[in-house]
Amino acid sequence: MPRVAAESAAKPAPALGIDVNFYTGPLGPDQWRRIQRAGQSFVIAQAWGGRSRNEFAESQLAGARAAGMYTAAYVLLNYDDTVCPTFDKPVRDAAGKCLGDPIPQAEPGGRWQVRQGLAALGSQLANMSFVAIDVEWFTNTPPPSAPEAQQRRRQTIAEAIDEVTAAHKRVVIYTRNGPRHWFEITGCSNTSPSLDCEVLYTSVHHPLRPVPLWDVDLGAAELDGFQPHGPWTSRVGRQYGIDENPFGFALDKLFDLNVFDPSIFSMPR
Repeated sequence: MPRVAAESAAKPAPALGIDVNFYTGPLGPDQWRRIQRAGQSFVIAQAWGGRSRNEFAESQLAGARAAGMYTAAYVLLNYDDTVCPTFDKPVRDAAGKCLGDPIPQAEPGGRWQVRQGLAALGSQLANMSFVAIDVEWFTNTPPPSAPEAQQRRRQTIAEAIDEVTAAHKRVVIYTRNGPRHWFEITGCSNTSPSLDCEVLYTSVHHPLRPVPLWDVDLGAAELDGFQPHGPWTSRVGRQYGIDENPFGFALDKLFDLNVFDPSIFSMPR
């Protein structure tokens, strides 16, 4: 067999899947089976949305598993340590916003937020192939560029990584090389970090527990063509479509589309 053909045969095909959040809402068994029959092999559910838990996370993940899909979760961090008053059992308005003025977290930092996300997973926590830390800026004003603010944000991310590891789950980082993501949030721009960024880069390049990248790059459903950024020289996953409705559901049922190296989903279904 020619070398190129042999390498192609040895390389597993990328896995296709979706990520969902509380806006997606509940999905019934027939809907999950339709998604699975459309070639989607995994679902990544929002566990913590920055201000509150995803109240549908456990049922979304259970439905996906019942349809034969692998499962994972993500935690969207806030960096101001404020949350919805009903963060654990959200009460929302018609637009999905949690009601009430934000209140301080019971504990500042990333560890508390990760614990809220893990709690939202309920009985499905044991089935997670990984828990991703979502590093993106979701408020209207841009990330403050003061060194002290960047340092606090780096600490929040490092705490979140440690907390997922303490829960004995594989850690992934979701972010992109663009505005309001890794560089602007952390102030860490390249593969030769400054002293200020050493803690984060050490975590990402841990010799026993490296933290792979789930990248955002709209286009084809493939992992090729990655341009290194931050501490990463490769990616394990790529979000290639945002707010799409490819399964024939009601127009308000939108999904983000992803492609991953299937090795990340190493747990049996």
